[in-house]
Amino acid sequence: MSLFDLFRRKATANEVIAAVDGVVQARLLSYTMAMVKEDDGRTRVEDAVSLAAITVAERCLDAAGDFDLRDHSLTPGARVFSDRVNVLLCGDIVSANLDDFPAESIVGVLRDRLDWQKYQRTEFPALVDVFKYYAAHIGEPRDWGTVPLSIPAEHWPRALPLRDGYETRPSVDEILKHLQGDKLRGLRVATEVLAEVLNMVADAIDHRIVLTLALEMINGMAKTAPMTAKALAQARTQPPPAQ
Repeated sequence: MSLFDLFRRKATANEVIAAVDGVVQARLLSYTMAMVKEDDGRTRVEDAVSLAAITVAERCLDAAGDFDLRDHSLTPGARVFSDRVNVLLCGDIVSANLDDFPAESIVGVLRDRLDWQKYQRTEFPALVDVFKYYAAHIGEPRDWGTVPLSIPAEHWPRALPLRDGYETRPSVDEILKHLQGDKLRGLRVATEVLAEVLNMVADAIDHRIVLTLALEMINGMAKTAPMTAKALAQARTQPPPAQ
């Protein structure tokens, strides 16, 4: 049913909101897949999942509100920690039982949106393992602009996540503007898109690897200071280091 049909029959506010969210979700999904499509028309699974997860992480930072996603004074790539991010990610709960996570949390939305006829719940990574791996591997210079990933290197995304987040942010902002600035709603829609991407690729990759990639990318990038236009401009005007 179209938005026009909903208005014509005087649909409830919840019905209209759901319809608008569905349209925005479809646009964001289409944009995400278009961004990772290669010249030959093929799509690398890991790049699609990574980009969708980066979008979730950026919207998580935006909703947390600890600093301005687009204009802050932090060093891009620096690790930042936030209780609010953990609440949005998992309700600040670390549990082996997927049913323990709040429905409005990122993990809760993924749980409720993943196709469990394709995936198995036992394939979903334990959040405590995601947190422990991240904490044990932060601070390594080679990880600047990305996040520590426990999956085999051949499954890492090819593009730098920090750059992907920065370069796609204006388009994602434009797509999500139809949600009237509701950042939590935007986070939920972005997470629903990630779940849809995961459902789409379920037959093409090992489930544990792809779910771990998604969770580790969200957790890591939601705890990393994003690139800004100001920081990028400053970096371009700095003289090169002395030889």
